[in-house]
Amino acid sequence: MAEEQQVRYSTNVEISGELLDLEGKAVADIGCGEGRFTRILAARAAFVTGIDINEDSLARARRHPDNAGMNIAWRNARAEDMPFDDASLDVVVFSNSLHHVAPEMMAKAMAEAHRVLKPGGLLYVMEPVAQGRYFEATRRVNDERAVRVQAQAAVEGALRGGFAKLTELTYAARREYDSFEEWAEAQVRRGEKRRRLLEADPEGARRAFIAGARQEDGKLVFDQMSRVALLKKAA
Repeated sequence: MAEEQQVRYSTNVEISGELLDLEGKAVADIGCGEGRFTRILAARAAFVTGIDINEDSLARARRHPDNAGMNIAWRNARAEDMPFDDASLDVVVFSNSLHHVAPEMMAKAMAEAHRVLKPGGLLYVMEPVAQGRYFEATRRVNDERAVRVQAQAAVEGALRGGFAKLTELTYAARREYDSFEEWAEAQVRRGEKRRRLLEADPEGARRAFIAGARQEDGKLVFDQMSRVALLKKAA
């Protein structure tokens, strides 16, 4: 039976460390971006492959100095067409990435995870939750409610496709900023769509952001809610 746990303050790094024993394991990080979480996984695993569709992000991932001494491969590929043999991996990770897969391809991505995992292999999915003060304060620029709901539905659908749920938990991660400008600059770097939305009504975005934050020691602070599901492929 799946275990339900209560909301607590934590981080994706901490939660993954508790749930995933990676020693000696072959791991894939799907939608790895510039590889920050990939390197965290690689510090504990035998071998990690980070895949992403953005070649610019992969180029930055490949150049990162912290790669030294780690067994990491970087591949340009899609979640719905993973470049791995059948039953070749111990763990597949979607860290804040499943909702970036095209909605019509999310189920295919879950099926691909099932295909490439060994019997008894683990699927770890971390997704932000479309609720809470951080979501409401930032949704003018980054309203992903629909795709986040679709990603959760894809995870639930995987339970009908050969996976069993071991555990699911929701946690709050602290997000703090020195100013609205710090957050806004980060959004502009994330893509053209966010830049356009921000520039369309910068003062409205500022008011919503500041109104949603709590003030602590001169910083603007939020609790961002995320959900982790850990699934196991049938042996």
